[in-house]
Amino acid sequence: MKYIKHINVALIAIGISAITFSSCKKDFYEIEDPNGLEVVGAFEDAGAVGLFLNRTYSLVMPQWPLLTNTNIHTTSDESNNANTAFLYGQLVENSVTDIGTSATNATQNRYGDIRRCNLAIDGLNASVTIPDSVKKQLKGQFFFLRAFTYFRMVRLYGGVPLVLKAQTLDEENLSVPRSKTSVCIKAIASDLDSAAAYLPASWPAAAEINKVTRAAALAVKGKTLLLWASPQFNITNDAVRWTDAYAACKVAYDACVADGYALVANYANILITEDHKEALLVRKYSTSRDLGHNLENVTRPVTESAGGGGQNQPTWNLAQAYTMNDGTPISAAGSGYNATQFWLNRDPRFNATIAVNGDVWALNGKTGRRQWSYTGVVNENAVEAQINTGFYCKRLTIPSVTLATVAYNSNFGGGNGMDWIEMRFAEVIANLAECANETGNLTEAKDMIRRLRQRAGIIAGANDYGLGLATNMAAMRTLILNERQVEFAMEGGMRYHDLRRTRNLHLITARQAYKVTPKLPYTAGNLPNPIVVGRIYLDVANALGFKPRDTANLNNPSVYAAMFNAPAITTLEGSNVISIPNTYYAYPLPNLFSQTPGIAQTIGWSGGTFDPYQ
Repeated sequence: MKYIKHINVALIAIGISAITFSSCKKDFYEIEDPNGLEVVGAFEDAGAVGLFLNRTYSLVMPQWPLLTNTNIHTTSDESNNANTAFLYGQLVENSVTDIGTSATNATQNRYGDIRRCNLAIDGLNASVTIPDSVKKQLKGQFFFLRAFTYFRMVRLYGGVPLVLKAQTLDEENLSVPRSKTSVCIKAIASDLDSAAAYLPASWPAAAEINKVTRAAALAVKGKTLLLWASPQFNITNDAVRWTDAYAACKVAYDACVADGYALVANYANILITEDHKEALLVRKYSTSRDLGHNLENVTRPVTESAGGGGQNQPTWNLAQAYTMNDGTPISAAGSGYNATQFWLNRDPRFNATIAVNGDVWALNGKTGRRQWSYTGVVNENAVEAQINTGFYCKRLTIPSVTLATVAYNSNFGGGNGMDWIEMRFAEVIANLAECANETGNLTEAKDMIRRLRQRAGIIAGANDYGLGLATNMAAMRTLILNERQVEFAMEGGMRYHDLRRTRNLHLITARQAYKVTPKLPYTAGNLPNPIVVGRIYLDVANALGFKPRDTANLNNPSVYAAMFNAPAITTLEGSNVISIPNTYYAYPLPNLFSQTPGIAQTIGWSGGTFDPYQ
């Protein structure tokens, strides 16, 4: 156990989490490990490697993406949250810094994560004391984490420097040029094949629910080849890429089914229940100190939050994307869509996701509570602020969380502890549907989408869940993109990544709000002085404690028409114009990398010579 002493000394020496190195930029591909395994013999003990692995998971697996309202990679037309520089075409060479912001801090540079994986793979290969069966499972996870890190970089930038071994820090030249995107894709797929070969179908302990499985590795491989086959990188629509992607996605689907992955029966429960068999990649959270997040507090209406609220509001754009309850688009002739009572008879995922004016939404455990969002409304004895879009998001909240615990504090805990599901079985199904369609198998594509719509609660109707309206590849392509929009609505940038991958960023239009105001004699707000005779004050309780709005049946057309004026549909963009250039399909490397000798910038950006489409 002598090496444990060395590890502990190393940990103490570097302060565990921080270390300072030479500022020479050529070293950022080989940042020393911050947890002290840069020592001989460190990979001879499975327990020590397990701790090292846990930290690597923590660094690599994405956190909840919706905790900030200016994230580039969650920006689209589905929410009031947006990075406006992205929407208005104002990104610059140093805007997208996911690849790294520091040449010396391993937690702020993805090549620190890569080095951890390289060290572990090399160390485990050389290990003589760890049993082979244990080594394989450990290596499988490191292969996955390395591949996943590269995947997340490649989908943003195209080809990146490919480092697949842990170089010694005294090597003459640590600088590595960018590899072609095709080479990176091949390396990612190879790592995922290795991961799938080594990983189990499932992990026996409940505490290991967040660990990757063979099906998860195969699913990410399918997703990687789908990325390479899609228009973002497949400029010439190379059919071979689609064939390869289909094969990988079919293998992933079959493995998921064989290993017990399945769709959760109730769509509304996907995010609010934990450890179910739809989740393939998960970052675990809890309500404990240091292990939570503030998603609940920032998403709720202001009056039901603790000094937060108002983020992650769905837009009118998203509301219009949902089909009718038989899968028919609202724009189709004879769909039965009611433009005034637009929430009626819609895809059930609409009601599971979007809280509309008058919706029953029992926040803070208040049975029968209704969410009002008309202009000037008083909710919970306070004027409701920050109603940007006219809607709120149900999917990201757990109504039973009380006001006393709704806010998360790293010292005390709180919040809802909702896990972040990075990938679920529904995406595997949707990926296979897309690949089947692009390889000419319309029937299989429909079979897959039908599964999602049946789970959602859509009825068959006269057009096979709406699938009968897609009679060719192009129509089915549009249907699948729409299906992905509503199935993964508000799930941390799925819409953004789908639009980039399919070269459809031009579909992002000005985000719209849907606002209604009470119609006289109905009036919003607190009771005035003097009272205006003949007015009905919607927000003021009578002697029995009831407000006039409490018993209003807004599903009744005459009641709704009497209470509210025609809506005002307005833009959230003000005078700004959505303008997203094609250069956003391959972002520039930030200055930390692009100003390093031998690292070429992406074409289309200042001084760029690297072609990301090769």
